[in-house]
Amino acid sequence: MSERVVSCFLHTFCDASKTAYAAAVFARFEYSTCVQVQLIHAKSRVTPVKAVTIPRLELLAATIGARLATSIVKELEQDITLSFWSGSSNVIAWIKGGDHWSVFIWNRVQEI
Repeated sequence: MSERVVSCFLHTFCDASKTAYAAAVFARFEYSTCVQVQLIHAKSRVTPVKAVTIPRLELLAATIGARLATSIVKELEQDITLSFWSGSSNVIAWIKGGDHWSVFIWNRVQEI
């Protein structure tokens, strides 16, 4: 497309289940005449053999989502609005809250 980009949004989606966790980053480019959405990058991982709770897996998904978004922002040379999406209320509370969490949670929240 030869049109000039009016605005660019990066949406990062994170999710987890008993067997895997993943993150996907989509770019939404707004042009003067249309909108284009593309999958930029996605990553998934199988859950560890050692039992991990679903909220912790959701936090791991958010961590890889933050890493993906950071690496993409470094490569794009545009003003970008970032949005992160997680269905886990635990992860959202951990990120927003300033309480003292366990080392596992604290380290990942600091990275995010």
